[in-house]
Amino acid sequence: MILGHLTVTAAAHRLLRKPLPGAASLPLGALLLGAYLPDLSDKSINLLTGLSGRGYGHSLVVQLVCFGLIFLLLPRRRVSCAALGLGAALHLVQDWVAPAVLLAPLLGLVPPGPRFSFVQSMMNFYGGGGVPVWIELAAAGFWLLQAARWWRRRSAAAPPRPAAEEAVAYAE
Repeated sequence: MILGHLTVTAAAHRLLRKPLPGAASLPLGALLLGAYLPDLSDKSINLLTGLSGRGYGHSLVVQLVCFGLIFLLLPRRRVSCAALGLGAALHLVQDWVAPAVLLAPLLGLVPPGPRFSFVQSMMNFYGGGGVPVWIELAAAGFWLLQAARWWRRRSAAAPPRPAAEEAVAYAE
């Protein structure tokens, strides 16, 4: 779910700004990066070692230890660290991670999985159909609409060029 993690995390940030004023202070960029950290770490580890594509990066235990250490060691970056951690936690909720992976290594090691193939993974995901694919398509539509709105506002905000400036630009 490439766009799904982006959309759900951005929407949660936007919806929680008013009821939870502290959420507004979380940097959206760090939050969105955190939403992709479990996949970035696990897919990379899978390519190098063959461990599962949903491995230790998807473990709540590992995340708590890593983000806890970062939080303690970098006191000036606590807000960014909190945003990264929250984004990563939202990723786990969206993936519906199995308890054996969620609590690894407390419940045992994550078993090795097949080597990750991006193309095969995308074919399996989109070929499988169902609700996740519709969510992904809705997310794609949402971001296309956002891009169109941004483009329209940008075009409307551009001041018109004076006629003399137009004539000079045309003559050149």
